[in-house]
Amino acid sequence: MNAIFGFVQRDGAPLPSSVLATLRHHAERWGGGPGQEWQAGPAGLGQAGRRAEVMAQPDLVFTAAARVDNRAELIDEFRVTIDEFRVTSQVEAVSDAALIFQAYGRWGEACVERIYGDWAFAVWQPTARRLFLARDHFGNTALYYHAGPRVVAFATDFHGLLALNLAPREMDELYLAQVLISWPAYHGERTIYPALHRLPPAHTLTLTPDRLETRQYWFVENTPTLHLPRRQDYVEAFREVFDEAPRAPLATRGGQEGHPPPPPGGGWQSGGIPATAADMLRAEGRRLLALTSVPVADTRPFVGQRFGDEFPLAQAVARQAGNVDLMPITAESITPIQAIRRMLHIHGEPAHAAGNFFWLIDLEQTARARGCRVLLTGQNGNAGLSWAGDIFSQPLAFQLRYLGWRRWAKQGLMRAMPPGLFVLLQTYRQRRRDWLADTALHPDMARRLNLLELRLNDPGSRPPRTALEQRRFLQPGRSFVGALHAQMGAAHGLDIRDPSNDARLLAFTFAVPDHIFIEPDSGLDRWLIRAAMQGRLPDEVRLNRKRGRQAGDLVPRLRACAAEVETVLAEIERGPAARYINAPHLRRAWQLIQTQDTLEALRQSVTVLTRGIMAGLFVNGLTGA
Repeated sequence: MNAIFGFVQRDGAPLPSSVLATLRHHAERWGGGPGQEWQAGPAGLGQAGRRAEVMAQPDLVFTAAARVDNRAELIDEFRVTIDEFRVTSQVEAVSDAALIFQAYGRWGEACVERIYGDWAFAVWQPTARRLFLARDHFGNTALYYHAGPRVVAFATDFHGLLALNLAPREMDELYLAQVLISWPAYHGERTIYPALHRLPPAHTLTLTPDRLETRQYWFVENTPTLHLPRRQDYVEAFREVFDEAPRAPLATRGGQEGHPPPPPGGGWQSGGIPATAADMLRAEGRRLLALTSVPVADTRPFVGQRFGDEFPLAQAVARQAGNVDLMPITAESITPIQAIRRMLHIHGEPAHAAGNFFWLIDLEQTARARGCRVLLTGQNGNAGLSWAGDIFSQPLAFQLRYLGWRRWAKQGLMRAMPPGLFVLLQTYRQRRRDWLADTALHPDMARRLNLLELRLNDPGSRPPRTALEQRRFLQPGRSFVGALHAQMGAAHGLDIRDPSNDARLLAFTFAVPDHIFIEPDSGLDRWLIRAAMQGRLPDEVRLNRKRGRQAGDLVPRLRACAAEVETVLAEIERGPAARYINAPHLRRAWQLIQTQDTLEALRQSVTVLTRGIMAGLFVNGLTGA
């Protein structure tokens, strides 16, 4: 996908010529193509990538990086007036950016509610000196901005904003701590740089000479409940919505330029998406390349009751689909430590899932090497299309049968507990144990930030009282979903598309009454997706109730690159990171990982070692160590 960028002098002063050049340079790296820009007076906008375009009318300048999924609907709406904004003579060949431009002309800022897909756009009105930025409902996109008293700058790739040196490159210590202890309160508009913000999904930003404000335009959690007569009616309605989700991401339009569309790939993170995509491609005489990570060592000692190798299940799906070329990803060409270093270069911030980066990177590199330009994933399926359901949404008799009296009473008490009492109880419990034992955070930093009290007093850290609260990490106002995957895709020349992020599909699943997600007679969870995939997925996959563990062979992989682990631990110990990272605890975790074939060894490798290494390398890099 293309990249966009822009810069505005809030005081009306002329724009320095070097500013857009810097932003364009980084945008071209992201978009993989040349840049185009517009500049006049105090402002400039630009875009880089394939068919980069900045559209200008009197007193209106527009640029967008976009893939619009409801093209047919918009084209039908604009068919009479589309020639005013045409890119080619054929209506159907009008670029997605031009469609959004037309939508803005028709509906103004309210157009954001009517455009579906992965997109971000910017509008500048020179006379009013008004900038408007917008981002899609929940797609794999990124849009960052810096808002200072004199200037506002934005870009798809935040490395360009950092290169402008608009503010000191300081670190948000609380953000770092929240990543290390898996406290998702850092999700949203914050980044690890206090002067740099991300525009979250379903948000807009408006800048005028005297104000700057952001607004959320879509609240999936407010979707009205859907009431249908029969349980089976939800299955039929789900299939109708679900089948549209992969269709638009697969509809590449490369043929418009005289060559066949590039082959798609399928990251095997949700069986229903590749199975449905393969069925759609079959009608076009095309095949789906499916990629799934496989372990290089026995995972059984590390995963307990879960499974660490999903390849047999993937094979079953591929056999039933028929037109799927299944490829195992062993990631033997990159070590976990090398992957962490590469992801810091790509993402620019420490991240939660550092132990998964080796297979993610190898999967994307393999897809690109095989000629793919589009990669489908199912990253957000668990809380959306395959939501498990909340036991407490079922009748009381079912709750007691499933949980037993003791667990039912305990969980019910936690839900009903007043917030103040919960904080007191948890404070007492956590202080009786070493609550930092499962993290790499330095105890002095935790005390300096008063971190335990901050976390326990965060409403988002309390036990969810309802099914809706359990799914809150899929709420756009609390998420930065898409940014990391968009960055990874750009780094590997791939357009990452996630049908499970489709706003219409998410809204539908949030509208389904929660009790529908559990089959009351059998207690089968994720019932809606299981029922909808009957005939598409083999029963051994569709009805499987055993959960998998990503990177189940992380411990053997770390042992195989022991020299790299020793090197990076030494870097953290002698660098500025030692003020933030508990280096002795990292050493203890590494010792356990080297000597134990246990679930605890895998847990320590994920929550302490790899996450601590990524955070430590970031701090050392930030300070020039």
